[in-house]
Amino acid sequence: MPQTSAFGASAADKPLASLAIERRELGPSDVAIEILYCGVCHSDLHFVRGEWGNQTWPIVPGHEIVGRVSAVGAEVEGVAVGDLAGVGCMVDSCRTCSACRSSAPASPPTRRCATGTSGPTRRSASSASAGSGTWR
Repeated sequence: MPQTSAFGASAADKPLASLAIERRELGPSDVAIEILYCGVCHSDLHFVRGEWGNQTWPIVPGHEIVGRVSAVGAEVEGVAVGDLAGVGCMVDSCRTCSACRSSAPASPPTRRCATGTSGPTRRSASSASAGSGTWR
C-alpha cells in the first residue's frame, strides 16, 4: 500500500502532528487528489478526540477538500489529471435511495448511503477499505 504524508492524531489524547499513513491502491472508479486546501471544523476536533465513539486512529481531520486531480481510475469519465476538484463532507452516495434523491443528500437519515470523509474507511459495493471515497 502506498504511504502519504498527513497531519493527524495517533490517539485521542495526542496532539496533531505530521505522520505517514497508508492508503489503498487507486481503484477503477477512484479519483486521487493532491490536496491544496481543506477545512477543519469543530466536528473534526470532536472526532479526533474520540468524543463520538467508534474512532480508529490515526485520524487525519479535515474535509471539504480542494485540490488537483493527480490520478484517475480506469472507469472514471469526465475528470482528467490536472483538473481542479472538490470533495464535500460525505462520499460514496448510493444515488438511488430516497435520501440521496431528495433535495438534501448531504443529510441522509441513515449512514448506510454515505461515508464521512473524516473516517478511516470507504464503502464500495464489495468492501470497506482505508482510503478516499469513490468518484461518482
